[in-house]
Amino acid sequence: MKRHIMLPAFLAIIAPACNEDKGNYVYHDINEITISSIAASYNAMQDVDTLKIDPVVEMTDGEVSDTSRFRYTWLAVVAYQTKDTLGKERVLSYPVKLAPATYQLCLKVWDRQTDVTWKFLSSLTVGNVYAKGILLVGENEQGNVSMQMLSMVNDTLLSPDMLEDCGLPSLQGPVNVLHTGYTSADNRIKLWVMTRSGSYFFDRMTHKSAPENRFNSLVFSTDSLPGDLNPVEIAPRIKDKAGNSGGNSYRAVVCSNGYLFNSVLMLVGGDYYANPVNRTAADMTTLLRAKPFLMYALNSWSGFVWYDGDNERFMRVNSFDAVSTPLEDQGDNTFPWDQRATNRTLVYAENTRNTDGGSTNGNSFALLKDENNAFFIYKFYVGTSVGKRAAYTVSPVATDFGRAKFYAFSSNRTLLFYVVDRDLYVYDYNPGNERCVKLPGFGIDEITMLKFDTQIDPADNPLYIATYNASAKGTLQRYAVGTNPDQIEIFPDEKSRWSGLSKIANMSWRAAR
Repeated sequence: MKRHIMLPAFLAIIAPACNEDKGNYVYHDINEITISSIAASYNAMQDVDTLKIDPVVEMTDGEVSDTSRFRYTWLAVVAYQTKDTLGKERVLSYPVKLAPATYQLCLKVWDRQTDVTWKFLSSLTVGNVYAKGILLVGENEQGNVSMQMLSMVNDTLLSPDMLEDCGLPSLQGPVNVLHTGYTSADNRIKLWVMTRSGSYFFDRMTHKSAPENRFNSLVFSTDSLPGDLNPVEIAPRIKDKAGNSGGNSYRAVVCSNGYLFNSVLMLVGGDYYANPVNRTAADMTTLLRAKPFLMYALNSWSGFVWYDGDNERFMRVNSFDAVSTPLEDQGDNTFPWDQRATNRTLVYAENTRNTDGGSTNGNSFALLKDENNAFFIYKFYVGTSVGKRAAYTVSPVATDFGRAKFYAFSSNRTLLFYVVDRDLYVYDYNPGNERCVKLPGFGIDEITMLKFDTQIDPADNPLYIATYNASAKGTLQRYAVGTNPDQIEIFPDEKSRWSGLSKIANMSWRAAR
């Protein structure tokens, strides 16, 4: 608390007073004001909460309720930037409309009779209901794409469909949803919904979009590009609960038509892109078709690996590269980077926190199959160089593996989860100990998504499973994977189960505006 006392004409009398000080001073009693019952800090949600504060104001002269003498003002201040008036009564009741930020909360009491202002300082942190939580993309009952969020700023709150009245036409075919992660450079941040009928970015505050909010508007290329560049994956993804990524100055984008882009955001001044990189230096005119996966180390960005669907081979793009380079085996025959001799093709890829072979920042897994419907798992690390870690042939003990529609690799065990029809299976690919288990508790509701968490609790690496039925609608359940090497079990987290959702196709974490 500070008090401000005015001394009129002090400068005008200071010189004579120095020459002859006879002690002629006039003293006035100052109305002493004390302010209490205000907390040191407050938290509130924009457009949700009403900030209510009933301070105790005590004074040595006058009545607190005398509005002809005392003026009350509540302010929210961002130093050197803004000052918003929240109220002009002693008791504050403010429906929070402030933008998400941390403010200095100030109550000023001005005594007009003595012209003294007293103030009390606190802090106010305003959050947005969409600032932190699980983003979900799926289908509503009409078959259109729905985008929801399990907000976790305070208590868990399910948002309504964020695509309703957002400015976009109805979308079909949910593919992905993501927030690109925290960075101090606001123009590098995007919130995306990706669908088979188009991908769009949103205003992160209003959650409005527009038909022109497409990836093409971010590309400045000397090539003649198609008008339907629709991202299906963007890297690097968020790596922790705080919303950080493995490299917020870099970004890679793969589109549904196989176009691939690599950008150094700190050099181009924002989330912008130049010519596509799905080509080699030896042939700049031929654009290769990239499959919709970006393989990289989750915890630290060192560029990425992608799969050339035209020539059935793995390709490398370093952080600053403008073209791609075919990976070469260099005497390592763990598995081949070029699949043409094996007649194998990429089916699925996933980035994990697995550290086998000294891969500190996380191994990547690729699942391939050959013309005889045999399946193979490649494990490798994308660091400053790309290193092979292991290869596994999927054993025939993996029940109906060729019919699987979803896959998910555990970071902490040699387990690959997969879905066949409505059944959930787990295949342990540990060489010499291969086994397959059909997990109980499934087989009734449709399983619409499998997803290992590498963002919220990456060390625990829980498994999220989405299901759907006509009565409960979409349900999302978090499971812990058992650690007993002799057992394959999953355990539901009873506090992390949500129903009444859309038919979930994908999810990701958001932790920043």
